Amino acid sequence: MHDIFSTDSDHGKFILKGMHLQRMYLSPTQWAKCNLLVSLNWTPIEFTEGNKDIVPDNLHGVYTFVAQPKIANHPACAYLLYVGKADKTTFRTRYKDYLRQKKLGDESTRIHIEDMLNKLDGFLWFYYAPISDTSLIPATEDELLMAYLPPSNKSFPAKIRKALTRIFGN
Repeated sequence: MHDIFSTDSDHGKFILKGMHLQRMYLSPTQWAKCNLLVSLNWTPIEFTEGNKDIVPDNLHGVYTFVAQPKIANHPACAYLLYVGKADKTTFRTRYKDYLRQKKLGDESTRIHIEDMLNKLDGFLWFYYAPISDTSLIPATEDELLMAYLPPSNKSFPAKIRKALTRIFGN
């Protein structure tokens, strides 16, 4: 059996090795309410430094970070962790921003992002969906945030922010 426990030397307690625990809230009610104004066609790219040049530098839209465990070649095992938008910048610019956040480590001002990028290194995918009418990007991001309730996002549309604060306290 795999040794998944270690001892916290400061407190003498057992802890799970390599565990990354976040709130994950699945809401079929929110999924059913999702009303996108555009059709999205997603392109996946494994999130690595070497892939930055294949991310389009001339397109705008929405993107997500997805963790994929790569266990038993399961085609449908993935966890959507983050939703973002590239409306004023391109997908490549945003991708490079995340590479910089990852390198900053503990010096990052977006510790929740750095945490996601480093703790799940080797298992993250950057999915992007271009939207030609950039005026539709913010509303599309809001709809995806309300539907998925991704655990690594900290800002949510006002429609659900108060409820999430009551549930999760942050």
